[in-house]
Amino acid sequence: MPDPESVADRSPRGTADPALRTHVDVATSRRAAWAGGVGTTVEYYDYSVYGFLAVVIAPQFFPSDSPTASVMAALLLFATGFVLRPVGGVIFGHIGDRYGRKTALIATLLMIGIASGGIGLVPTYDSIGVWAAVLLALLRCAQGLSAGGELGGSTVFIAESTGKGRKAAYGAATMIGISLGFSLAGAVAGMVSALLSPEDLAAWGWRIPFLLSLPLCLFCLWLRRRADETVTTPSKSKDGVPVAQVFREDAGTVLLASGLAIALFGVGYIGLTYLSVHLIQVLGYPPTQAYWVAVVAIFTSCGGAIIAGRVSDRIGLMTVARGAMLTFAVVSLPAFYMMTLGSILLVTIAFTTLMIVYVVASTPIVTGVPMLFRPKHRYTATALVWNVGAVVAGATTPLVSFWLVEVAGSSLAPVMLCVLWALIGVVCAALVRRRLVEIETGSSVPPPDRQA
Repeated sequence: MPDPESVADRSPRGTADPALRTHVDVATSRRAAWAGGVGTTVEYYDYSVYGFLAVVIAPQFFPSDSPTASVMAALLLFATGFVLRPVGGVIFGHIGDRYGRKTALIATLLMIGIASGGIGLVPTYDSIGVWAAVLLALLRCAQGLSAGGELGGSTVFIAESTGKGRKAAYGAATMIGISLGFSLAGAVAGMVSALLSPEDLAAWGWRIPFLLSLPLCLFCLWLRRRADETVTTPSKSKDGVPVAQVFREDAGTVLLASGLAIALFGVGYIGLTYLSVHLIQVLGYPPTQAYWVAVVAIFTSCGGAIIAGRVSDRIGLMTVARGAMLTFAVVSLPAFYMMTLGSILLVTIAFTTLMIVYVVASTPIVTGVPMLFRPKHRYTATALVWNVGAVVAGATTPLVSFWLVEVAGSSLAPVMLCVLWALIGVVCAALVRRRLVEIETGSSVPPPDRQA
């Protein structure tokens, strides 16, 4: 008698695929959402706090007579943190597909906690010279290695732990986690900036947010250990390692989903990382104000994830994604213009608008992408897709945005990048919708969009 899992793996989809189950115990889904969402909060807190403090960290590790050169160097190092994300995706994807999703997710959490704590302890340039930048780069790479396996694992874990018709509602936990992680990082950066003098903040205060990652990781570790594994018998396929299977069996789907991920990360890192630098370095707002504007905007966007999740389950994942991406392209120019008017209220409104639209677009995307792939290599394929987006767009968007301002001499220049990423998202979401319909129905003729 053939093994049910192998039968499911030979076909596009099968009943053994946990991501396509119709009914799942509500308690199981909630535990998965908590474990995935809170874990993502910790991961993205650890990973993003560097971006919020880049302006403060820059002269400590990259001293220069030109403040712009120091900030550019710090943002370049931010980009290098993405270099090992694809490698991390392959490593943790292999663990997740071969030994279970929980095992991989616990490992990513431990690694990024240790790396973040290490950044809080690394000596500065004044103490050990150029080796300070080397150590910082190594720890950023360790963070990138871990982050390479986190988002893919979290989205897969939640997708496989929820039933049809509720996937986006629970999948919103991932985007809420990301938003909370970034807003928590901004809040901590804002508090230390407000409570300490600029001299103390530069001397030692910037270390506090990194050191706080250790207790946060312990709390998340407890949550993840309580969640139920989604794949009771992880794949033991003899067809090769998961990454080889992905390129052999799903190369076209990876390419399509990667285009969507590129748009997602490009749009996201405008608000999640670049705008804080833009407000401080380009428009001259005080750092404390800029941090708290980011906190309000990113935290408020959590509500957008909840609404987008419920609406996406009703009218279609990619319908919501396309509409939100198109909206982002339209509102980018007025939002960036509002930030130039000198009103902190208008800045907050503009920043918040961009973040809400981004999260509304992201929620159905992070829900739908894992369902594009077979269970036996789903973790690896999903991690690969997110990491292509992270490297191509996430790593480069803050740096390119700052460079565009310098070259064009206009604070509105990053709008060009916003529109580019958003339009790529519109096109790719339409194509992904067709693929999702084919997977769910087994038909090459798309039914009404509400089913996709």
